[in-house]
Amino acid sequence: MEQRASISAEPSNARFLYEKLDLAYIRDEMVGQEFENNWLECKEKSRANHGGLDEAEQVYFAKALSGFSNTSGGVLIFGLEARKKDGIDQIQSIKPIQQLKRFESALREYESRAVERPVPGVEYRAIKTGESDEGILAIFIPQSPHVPHRSLKDKDFYLRAGGAFSSLPLTLIEDLLFRRVRPQLSIGFYWQDMNDILVVLKNPGRTTAKWPHIVIRLPAEIDHKPQVLYGDKKSAWALAPEHRGQTGQFLFFTQSAHLILHPDSEIPLVILQVRPIMGIDYRRISFDVYVTAENMVPIEGTIEPAIRNY
Repeated sequence: MEQRASISAEPSNARFLYEKLDLAYIRDEMVGQEFENNWLECKEKSRANHGGLDEAEQVYFAKALSGFSNTSGGVLIFGLEARKKDGIDQIQSIKPIQQLKRFESALREYESRAVERPVPGVEYRAIKTGESDEGILAIFIPQSPHVPHRSLKDKDFYLRAGGAFSSLPLTLIEDLLFRRVRPQLSIGFYWQDMNDILVVLKNPGRTTAKWPHIVIRLPAEIDHKPQVLYGDKKSAWALAPEHRGQTGQFLFFTQSAHLILHPDSEIPLVILQVRPIMGIDYRRISFDVYVTAENMVPIEGTIEPAIRNY
């Protein structure tokens, strides 16, 4: 059973789009369509018959690395003609890049010199448009955990917003720096057997998480008396009928003052037990979760238990 919807930071529109990209998708779903959004940027190569990097490609690649990585990530595609039509940006046609392998190699080599502080996790996908070495190059740029990144071509910090790259004002640069030291928490649900589900709190971030606040909405199939693994067995969790205006059965973690989770660590919290009800479809069990901590932006979502591989 897979996790249905992550409450960690990266279910991204950029990743979803990048995984779908091939020649058929570009022709059928992108050419002739609006493309201006916060996670997709298309550029025509200045000299399509030349595989090297011109000044224009260097400037724009550095700006895209900075802008996408400083926000929520994005996909940069070279080899598509994008023009305004009736005031709306559209992908007009495919403009294949010749010497595609050389162009990709040049961008990969230039990547480490394009922005201040390397962006981890950048991926490249060459999409051929014929039998020869010509085609389209798609680059996935993830949201970076090491923000902010500055373009080394023009010494500016960029943000992706409103379908465009904009220079970052000082106040937003300060906010990005503060984001670097915020804790990150995620929560995992794992089948122990057909009756027990282990709940694990994780800190994949780079700073210590304090005072975690955890709320789990229990589905009807789950017993309301959990097996406590961390904290006082009688008082570590409290049951309540409402949370943030929603009704149901909610488990609240009550001993946050005693829990400090260091970077890259995790702790088992509780085992939830499935009620012995005939006809349960175990694939439909899921948990709504709300998690935050001191100085942490709250995260929430719906998770299905997974089978953990140790």
